[in-house]
Amino acid sequence: MKSNFFNKIILINFLISILFLVDRLTKWCIFRISTEGIFLFSEKFVGLCLYKNFNLIFNIALPEWLMYGLISIILAVLFGLLFKNYARQNIFLIFSLSLILAGAVSNLFDRIIFGYVVDFLSFFNYSIFNLSDVYIVSGVGLILLSEFLRKKSELVQN
Repeated sequence: MKSNFFNKIILINFLISILFLVDRLTKWCIFRISTEGIFLFSEKFVGLCLYKNFNLIFNIALPEWLMYGLISIILAVLFGLLFKNYARQNIFLIFSLSLILAGAVSNLFDRIIFGYVVDFLSFFNYSIFNLSDVYIVSGVGLILLSEFLRKKSELVQN
């Protein structure tokens, strides 16, 4: 039984590593696109353009010391939850938390290396984000879905 768990962990770590590398590669590639970006039809539709995001989620501006403090606390909590779920052998949460951590660590690398997060996926001239953000939202979404289904199952059983 343990070898089955370890095989799944190896697969998850391999997949997360690939996703992390894809994110890093896309951010590297965006610097090679013209400064005007590449858009489908117009800037008000879908495109790729470099956006330097100096703020947090939803463009929340914080002093740098507070931003790095919050990021450190969040990463510590996420790593703690990940290790707790390794002990429980909860594959689903290990995958979801690893997905969130891959995105968060990649964005942290950007902040450390460039001083900002490299965002480049533009949708409807409204939202600009990167693959790391997709990983984070997907991981959180999977956890929320799991909790919703668990709660629904508990209600049905009662």
